[in-house]
Amino acid sequence: MRRQLLFTGFNAFGQHKSSKNSDRTSGRCVALTEIQLPANATDNWIVALSWRYTAYATGSKLWLMGLLDAAPCEQLEVEAPSAIKSLAACDTHCLVLLQNGELYKLPAKLDGKLQQLKLEVPQVAQKRSIFGIAKTNPNLITHIACGSYINVAISAANMVYSLPSCLHQFPQHPWRVQQLECGQEHALLLNGNGDVYSWGNGLRGQLGQVTLGVEETPQLIEALAGIKITHIAAGGWHSAAISAFGDLYTWGLNSNGQLGMRVMKPDGILKEPTVYPLPQLHDLPACCAASADDDDGESADQCEPVKVIAGSRHTMLMHSCGRLWATGWSAHGQLGKEPKKPAYVDAFGAVYDKASDSKYHVICGPWATLLVLSK
Repeated sequence: MRRQLLFTGFNAFGQHKSSKNSDRTSGRCVALTEIQLPANATDNWIVALSWRYTAYATGSKLWLMGLLDAAPCEQLEVEAPSAIKSLAACDTHCLVLLQNGELYKLPAKLDGKLQQLKLEVPQVAQKRSIFGIAKTNPNLITHIACGSYINVAISAANMVYSLPSCLHQFPQHPWRVQQLECGQEHALLLNGNGDVYSWGNGLRGQLGQVTLGVEETPQLIEALAGIKITHIAAGGWHSAAISAFGDLYTWGLNSNGQLGMRVMKPDGILKEPTVYPLPQLHDLPACCAASADDDDGESADQCEPVKVIAGSRHTMLMHSCGRLWATGWSAHGQLGKEPKKPAYVDAFGAVYDKASDSKYHVICGPWATLLVLSK
């Protein structure tokens, strides 16, 4: 299987290698452009985006590319103790989770070295087999995410860490963590029941709670209780979720249209930046990938949102047909469009049609978007 990377957005520090992107004046790609993996990288790789560098991993090797110390196009290569499972990147460092459940931090510097994180581990009751053998190691980390001011990990025992301290423990049965996402200052967690929890700084409404404030521990988003959520996203200061019925909800800061909602004054002039503390249900237009000759609109109904991904101030929405929609800030081309004044859009519009022979997933950095195609 051949993989292809298509990138659009901020690239002033050479964090993405592309023969077509040599414009150091603007430092951006304004259309999806193919980029290259680091030398010696195989197809089985992992990627995470920060605004000033990109982290790649394959096997036990890890690369950071971009502005690390003083100049663009710097590169750091390190070897992890064993195979890497996942990465999470922020301005100052990259979190590295190994397949064996060990967690490391790599400072985003040319002389950076992997530092194993020792977590506070409270005593927990372990599940054991009929022979008295522990079924799982409660100290193993299963999920990681980070932002500029928040670093989160989840263990096999459903313990929530604000690294390195333990904040909270969810019940182990039948509770399962499905997804963990971080914005700049907040975190979202989705469990197997479809419930969404949030914590961190919620002064811009990104926690989805009635009261704007700071939550020290995970709190259920009551406004979504009873709605089975299947996918979540945490942007810089906004959040989004998709339900099992294909409904899209967004909340938080809408300074650049990242919630996909137009807010107009009676005279037709766009209002000032607005905060929406509670999840807002979207009335999305029919996906234009649906069959135009289907009079009853059945195909349009079947083409529903399945995934939502968020950058600092932009949001991407993937439909079941493979078409990608976008809304929000595009000053660096992160929506795949040439920036105009104002440099944002405030409603979802289609930006990418999936090739018929390709599968892909989307990764958003703070000011960038990356499509990973498998052919």
